[in-house]
Amino acid sequence: MRHNTKNAFVLTMVAIFVAIAIALTGCKKSEQSGVRTILVGASNDYPPLCYLDADGNLVGFEKDLLDAIDKKLPQYTFKYEVLEFKNILASLDAGRLDIAAHNYGINEERREKYLFSEEGYRTDYSYIVVPDFINDITSLDDLRGRTISVPPASSWAYTVESYNAEHPDNPIIINYYESTPDVLVTNLLTRVVDATLLTESDVKLANTFWGTSFKTVGKPVGELEESRYVYQKNAVELQKAIDQALRELKASGELEAITKRAVDDFFANAAR
Repeated sequence: MRHNTKNAFVLTMVAIFVAIAIALTGCKKSEQSGVRTILVGASNDYPPLCYLDADGNLVGFEKDLLDAIDKKLPQYTFKYEVLEFKNILASLDAGRLDIAAHNYGINEERREKYLFSEEGYRTDYSYIVVPDFINDITSLDDLRGRTISVPPASSWAYTVESYNAEHPDNPIIINYYESTPDVLVTNLLTRVVDATLLTESDVKLANTFWGTSFKTVGKPVGELEESRYVYQKNAVELQKAIDQALRELKASGELEAITKRAVDDFFANAAR
């Protein structure tokens, strides 16, 4: 009996050492492979750019494009962290993310803090947007003393904040919305807010998805914006690799195809 117990103990210890050896070998292979996990922060409430499907999975144009970029960069593997929009850049600041991906535009305040991709991946003008029954708003000047709704920490918020800094005597009242887009739609229709800032494609999305009749008014607000990825200041190697992948996707026509497919898929599913 004592002999059997001794044999069992020996066999157990051998099994443990074998398991440890296999694990260490696996770790060594992983290290030798040189594949680095890149944490990407994305939101889930901006269809068709980024949203959750019926199974709760992150889908949309942002993820489709990043997946295509990931395939071109064998030295990296992308892992996604779904966050509220307001928390994405804060998480990048804290070092918990490598990339912030949410249709970001560049402004001077952000440029001081972050590294941006040199290649843009989506281009749009921003406009003042109102319901079709509003006819007395055509510019930011018309909104002084009235309320505009924009996401916090967004390029749209920066545009209005900059305008207010130049017109402190009668500024635009800013309503920062952090909820889902349907709340913004309701607030516009019920006159809780007077206007918002959106792109033409956003207006088309709202009118198609919610049956609204929103319209853009006046001239574009701000310059033509290109969406860019945001990195920590020292992430030059990652930035250059992704820029190169973006250039290749543009040249091959794949970026355009990804854009069309993401939009078509979203509206096809929304119509069901």
